[in-house]
Amino acid sequence: MSLEHWAWLGIAAQPGSRIVDDILRVFPDPEEFFLSGDSGIEKVGIISGADALRIRATSLDVAKKAVETAYNYGAKVITKESEFYPKGLLSIETAPPVLYVLGDETCLNMEPAIGIVGTRRMSEYGNSMAKIIAGGLGSAGALVVSGMALGIDSAAHKACLSAGGKTVAVQGCGICKTFPEENIELKELIAANGAVISEFVPDAEPRSSFFPIRNRIVSGMSLGVCVIEAAARSGTSITANLAFKQGRKVFAVPADVNRPTSQGTFRLLRSGAIPVAGAKDILMEFGDEYTSHLSLDKILSPKAEKTSQKSERTEKPAKPIKKAPPAGLSKNASEIYRVLDRTPRSADEISDLTNLPSSAVAVGLTELELMGLISPVSGRRFVIA
Repeated sequence: MSLEHWAWLGIAAQPGSRIVDDILRVFPDPEEFFLSGDSGIEKVGIISGADALRIRATSLDVAKKAVETAYNYGAKVITKESEFYPKGLLSIETAPPVLYVLGDETCLNMEPAIGIVGTRRMSEYGNSMAKIIAGGLGSAGALVVSGMALGIDSAAHKACLSAGGKTVAVQGCGICKTFPEENIELKELIAANGAVISEFVPDAEPRSSFFPIRNRIVSGMSLGVCVIEAAARSGTSITANLAFKQGRKVFAVPADVNRPTSQGTFRLLRSGAIPVAGAKDILMEFGDEYTSHLSLDKILSPKAEKTSQKSERTEKPAKPIKKAPPAGLSKNASEIYRVLDRTPRSADEISDLTNLPSSAVAVGLTELELMGLISPVSGRRFVIA
């Protein structure tokens, strides 16, 4: 089976289209379908006139260019036949024929994989819960899957990375693009300790219509999806409903029902979503088959986590001895390195010392940790390695 023909099928049939399933039922080998021409289209039988015209008009050269572009960018291309293709996607409708992968493709089948989604306009409460849940999942050894959007998605990715976990970001654009653009550094960090994936051609610009399409991958890859803050009508609610349809467990974090960003989670709870307050609440819903290898003892209870965060904020950090950072660090990572020494410091202490926002501190700490320049210690504090 040709890799280019798998890529051709994804382009000719369009992402998220049911045509892919129809074609593969008749032609398990996309190359065979490509070579069959009009007779193959007739054999499948239920392809509309417009779809048939697009299939005929899509040349193999377009697919070859997509594969070449991905390789030149440093990404890999995996098909439904690959051992690295997420097994969870094989059981859903309209699974993508190919995935373009930047990073470690072996992590795509880590178990358990938990999707975390939520509003782009998160509250302080939502940000805190994303850190507690994603950080707990990461520290235990679970995979966190999200969409790298602003708000809850980004907070979840960063918290997982800061806890030393692996995370996968599913993009609503081509693998060579970044959306939102301000997440370029986060994208690089995820690719360095997890993977960024997309089913769209590598140079595809983000479109509003792409995000609902990519959501089925977030839910399909995951054993369960946790919703942290969602409006009544939103992409987050779409992902949760897809998870229900795909037979995945759906979790929701209870919040103030008077907030607009709590209406979606409230509806999910009424529809049968499981209320959770921490990572352990999620993981305990799965049997030993998925959790026996995890380090559940590393997960702080939500109460202990909040107490730890509060005590860290109220303690006045001692003034560190500043030092020159190594070459090659980002600006934020350099600032963080300057204020770290052998005294354990929390992210909030570092934020106070550097005047950097918590999101920038989380990304900077991850960069330093991945480079082996700092080490985490108890209480989610950090010291110079």
